[in-house]
Amino acid sequence: MIGGLIWYAWGFGFAYGNVNGGFIGQKYFVGIGLEEDRKYSDWWFQFAFASTAATIVSGSVAERINVYCYIFFAFLMIGLIYPVIVAWTWGEGWLSNLGYLDYAGSGIVHLTGGVAGLVGTLIIGPRIGKFTDIRTG
Repeated sequence: MIGGLIWYAWGFGFAYGNVNGGFIGQKYFVGIGLEEDRKYSDWWFQFAFASTAATIVSGSVAERINVYCYIFFAFLMIGLIYPVIVAWTWGEGWLSNLGYLDYAGSGIVHLTGGVAGLVGTLIIGPRIGKFTDIRTG
């Protein structure tokens, strides 16, 4: 739910709002202009990818993070981190102009989620006490 609201409010706008070789989009905030440009189906389709990038991280930090911390992270991931990367690539930003191509989200969705998950696990640290030697247990 948080992801849908954030993606609607500004995530989609940052990702696809007339990036034109730049850093971030400047259109479609709070749904303004989606109807005129017939972008509602694009919004819905891309929302699924944005949510997937955020949920990849949930598996990396499972059982080690407070749910409120994860909600805050999802807010940042869907509202800022993921849209900026999409603007650079699928949104026809500067990486797209350099010739970057992505097939079905392998680099954008999955690599973004994977790197964010790795960073999260490095910040949180190991699961202390979760895996103990059964001979000493």
